[in-house]
Amino acid sequence: MSELYGRDLSKVFDKMYQGFIDYDEEYQFYASLCRSKNAQSIIEICCGSGNLARKFRKTFRDYLGLDYSQHMLDLARQKNPNGQFIQADMRDFQLDRTFDAALITGRSINYLVTDDDVMNTFRCIYNILGEKGHLIFDCIDADRFLPYIKDHPIVTHSSLVEGIRYRRTSNWHLKEDGKTIVDWSADYFKEEAMGSVLLGKDSAFFRVFTDSEITSFLNETGFKVLDSFNRPSYAFDTFVMVAQKMEKSV
Repeated sequence: MSELYGRDLSKVFDKMYQGFIDYDEEYQFYASLCRSKNAQSIIEICCGSGNLARKFRKTFRDYLGLDYSQHMLDLARQKNPNGQFIQADMRDFQLDRTFDAALITGRSINYLVTDDDVMNTFRCIYNILGEKGHLIFDCIDADRFLPYIKDHPIVTHSSLVEGIRYRRTSNWHLKEDGKTIVDWSADYFKEEAMGSVLLGKDSAFFRVFTDSEITSFLNETGFKVLDSFNRPSYAFDTFVMVAQKMEKSV
């Protein structure tokens, strides 16, 4: 799993996504799901630059943010000086405490490209959830995304933040390996009076999933799916999964 967004691009990402995502709405969405499960302690996996962290910390008893990128965590700590954050790989981490709910936000599960990546992530999360704890995450829907990129191999998204227009141009290529793995590259620009200024480039592999694939992975790692539903996003069709930790058979 590659680390997206180096030091310079982490700041660009942080700015752009404040124009892409309504973080108040995003917080209300996840907070409502957590409250419906009586969750008071939360771990946000792939917490990024901490835009949701400061909202969760105000209303939930316990919050921990985890991210793979140290650069993103540097920004998260600047925004949340008293927040709790750790740098870790979601495929391989352990903690000495448990949580009522684990969130994987920002469709970040799609950066798990192998079956082992997904299974190891779910196993790690299983181990840090309390009894009957919940796992909640969003995921790009393969059934809708793949036809879309076939017709739109180049996609541009723009974002207006603090009077500055940012633009990201993405290129998509489906790998010919029998799985739903996408080779993605992107150029980032800032619009100025004299024209567009290239801020940087990035690339990664990611994988899109069907509802049934994710359900199978969850069941194999000790979770029961409670709910699955579509949710619109700023760019791509997604679905949300709500699963509960089940007791292991003796």
